[in-house]
Amino acid sequence: MVWQEAIDYCTYLTQNGGGYHLPTISELRSLIRGCESTQNEGSCGLTDNCLSVSCWSDACNGCSYNAGPAIGCYWPSGMQVYCQSPWSSSSYEEHGSDAWFVDFDYGLIGNWPKDETRYVRCVR
Repeated sequence: MVWQEAIDYCTYLTQNGGGYHLPTISELRSLIRGCESTQNEGSCGLTDNCLSVSCWSDACNGCSYNAGPAIGCYWPSGMQVYCQSPWSSSSYEEHGSDAWFVDFDYGLIGNWPKDETRYVRCVR
């Protein structure tokens, strides 16, 4: 979905009683496993409190492709079989037409144009 569709989809999702939202970049980072630089508290400085390009560094580039602890994915065991790169609800501060995402194939944090499609993972 494009970014705004993803926000709306999560907001109006009623499965198991509803209450969902599109996760912030820090919420998505909390799912990263096995890539220390991009896990919460890692050396990548991009968080809910700093969504600026000045907070992004090479440390945000993640780790080796498909070498995470969950069948190659850098996320908790028990999640989907194949890795995804879902949207966050966090806009890129300098470029409001972009939003941040996490690529669980690499454990990296990047930005993408909001009018392009990405995966969606709703949280509550």
